[in-house]
Amino acid sequence: MELAQIFSNNMVLQAEKPVRFFGEGKGKIAITLNNQRYEQTFISDEWVMELPAQPYGKPLNITVDLNGKKRVFENVAFGDVFLCAGQSNMQYTIAEERGANPIKTDERIRYFYVEKAEKIKAENSTYEWLTCENGAALNWSALGTHIAQYYREKRDVYVGIIGCFQGASAICSWLPPRTLDESVFVPFEQRHDDNRHEIYGVWNGDSYLYSQLFSRIVPYGIKSVFWYQGESNTTLAESKVYTQLLRNLIKAWREDLKDFELPFIIVEICDFDGRNDEAWRAIQKCQQEVAKLEKNVKTVTSKDVCDHSNIHPANKEKLAKKIVSVLCED
Repeated sequence: MELAQIFSNNMVLQAEKPVRFFGEGKGKIAITLNNQRYEQTFISDEWVMELPAQPYGKPLNITVDLNGKKRVFENVAFGDVFLCAGQSNMQYTIAEERGANPIKTDERIRYFYVEKAEKIKAENSTYEWLTCENGAALNWSALGTHIAQYYREKRDVYVGIIGCFQGASAICSWLPPRTLDESVFVPFEQRHDDNRHEIYGVWNGDSYLYSQLFSRIVPYGIKSVFWYQGESNTTLAESKVYTQLLRNLIKAWREDLKDFELPFIIVEICDFDGRNDEAWRAIQKCQQEVAKLEKNVKTVTSKDVCDHSNIHPANKEKLAKKIVSVLCED
């Protein structure tokens, strides 16, 4: 039996929601948490074990016994977990950022990066939760890290950031096959060039990133999803179905994460001087519309707090502060 890779030392588990451990393989699992032992036997190759919701609190150790093989996870905190998903403006790192304030050490901010399954297999790598100490955040999502910092100013809790993104990715790659019916189909030749790019096209196949990235963290407990994507769908043909595609993504991800009211914050793509055209503006309009059509979904505009001269605005602080303000609205 194996646990999913997202479970490691220093992880943040979502407080006040059911705690789910999951993985692969048949057998008996025993988990000791807060001096309580929970046991369950599974006969299928994929399993999910759900434990009672836990309060916010200081770090502790959790013991997981898989068919007699014990693992002790140290420095585990119950706090708020945010899924930062989308394409390059979410992927943009602290190291790439310009003009931002230095990232302060904060052990209560932790980060997990979701790597594609094929790379993990090829490199036999181990990815773990990292704490925001000693310059560790340089390769973290700049927007996600700033969100965590501003959120910590408002909430005295541990914050977990899950980075699940891919630059130049189209939305259909993030959707499961069950959502891609004829009503949202766009002929290949009418899609954005990123779908046909020599490199980008590899990960822009329908459902590719859904299976390679998103599925690796399902059904981890999440406080809210931040979705920042759309530049790779800016054709007129795609704009006609993008609202429905985004609604399908919200519904599917909520189903997979077993949280049917999971909040989503959609970041509207920024105005870009190099693409002031009808298709670009149409995608922005779609991102505004979805918040009117879906419950617990809010759209945050970025054009008023970001530079328009670069498709990758180099400072994410003001946008992060605006997102946190919307997130914490009563």
